[in-house]
Amino acid sequence: MSISENKIKEEITKRWDYSSQRYDTYHGHGIKTEEETVAWTAFFRQVLPGERLNILDIGCGTGEISLVLAGMGHKVTGIDLSEKMLDRAKEKSKALAGRHGELAVDFRIGDAESLPFEPGSFDAVVTRHVLWTLPNPQKAVDSWTEMLKDGGKVVVIDCLWNDGSLETRLRMSAFILLMRIVERNDLSKDRYTPEINAALPNSRGLRPDTARSYLEKAGLKDVGLIRLDDLVDIQKRHMPFRYKISYKLNYYAVHGKKELYH
Repeated sequence: MSISENKIKEEITKRWDYSSQRYDTYHGHGIKTEEETVAWTAFFRQVLPGERLNILDIGCGTGEISLVLAGMGHKVTGIDLSEKMLDRAKEKSKALAGRHGELAVDFRIGDAESLPFEPGSFDAVVTRHVLWTLPNPQKAVDSWTEMLKDGGKVVVIDCLWNDGSLETRLRMSAFILLMRIVERNDLSKDRYTPEINAALPNSRGLRPDTARSYLEKAGLKDVGLIRLDDLVDIQKRHMPFRYKISYKLNYYAVHGKKELYH
């Protein structure tokens, strides 16, 4: 018997509530260095030209990307299913405001596949490490496109996290073992159950061509691919060995523009 959609969302929320305790400590999720912040800033200037854009960050988690974008002067709304993730995002936003002045960022509960906004509300929709974890990815991207103003852009940052190869399985097993020994962190609690994985069409992550197809089917134009190899290199330089051993990724961004209507 298949699991209900409400149950899927409930279990996904529980998983990310649990992950909120350590999410920012994980290299590749938390932004660890000023060098990486600069690289993310340069990437967003490339893919989202313009100043003071109204941006929706979907599945914002602890707010890492939202805060980069807000620091660039954009107005950012971050949504996530996990209230505990959002609590961390709000804490970090307050800390940054105390050091650098108020940021135009708002964090709130929201479902990536059922957005609580009026169509045409945003100049851009950005999402990182989210599309792979959705039970209805095409429905989600269709909804994101609807949220855009004419000429607005969707930017999806993702990866094929597990290609199923023997090499990848060995690397991941070594990483899990080292995390248990060095950090006393049992990563099995950070994973979806087999039942949830079976309900997700991209439970191992997704290839760039799959992500592109979602954007194209949503009617977005000028769909492009940007490889994020330089960003991965920066991340790896600052990682301890236990992370580097498994961090061999085809990391990328796909982006597309909502057609202008006259």
